[in-house]
Amino acid sequence: MFPLFQKWHKKFGVFSALIVIFLASSGIALNHSEQLNLNSIYIQADWLLDLYQIKPANDPISFESSDAWAVQIGERLYFNEQEIAKDITELKGLIEINDFYVVAYDGQLSLLTPDAELIEHLSGAAGVPAGMQAIGFDDQANVIIRAAHGYYKVNLDELEWEEFDYLDATWSESTSVPDSLKSKLLKKYRGTGLTTERVLLDFHSGRIVGAWGVYFVDLIAVLFLILAFTGVWMWWARK
Repeated sequence: MFPLFQKWHKKFGVFSALIVIFLASSGIALNHSEQLNLNSIYIQADWLLDLYQIKPANDPISFESSDAWAVQIGERLYFNEQEIAKDITELKGLIEINDFYVVAYDGQLSLLTPDAELIEHLSGAAGVPAGMQAIGFDDQANVIIRAAHGYYKVNLDELEWEEFDYLDATWSESTSVPDSLKSKLLKKYRGTGLTTERVLLDFHSGRIVGAWGVYFVDLIAVLFLILAFTGVWMWWARK
């Protein structure tokens, strides 16, 4: 019986050694996550992105103006192929004024160059009306906002807002994003949705495959305990 214990103890020991090496290595890496920039290195493997279901819940929302595009995918906002904002709720429109672009979303306006460089960012503190529903422009290159409680006009050079009961404007309207741009943006969205740190944490805990993975890690822990006890027992018996 004693040789049988030795035989199985060696087999389980080799298997558990591989697990220990991985757990120890991933644990060390996670302890130094900030120094290794694990939270800013993104996973690109399609099978892992599919496993985590990294994809937007809804179809993109997009607006076009003078061959430029503002596109919302999930909670991220893109101007052409450049990401310009995160954690947004709803894109409201895009207009071109005096050779720069104005992107409207979540009660905010971002003024951008054609190369997606930020010129200025305006929020409620700068007078952007609450409850913004749509953005447009008039014949004098004023920005027109339709909000929950009326219409507002602003000249961005002077940044003085005027309120009206009604204003006519050329309104920015949502349109379908071209397939080529949509494909590029979806790839960008997926490519920055899963960090190495998160994957290592889930592998370390077993959660990478859900509840069964946690139970598997628990089983490995029990196996370690069995190996420890049987190892001590065999050493004591020999002594």
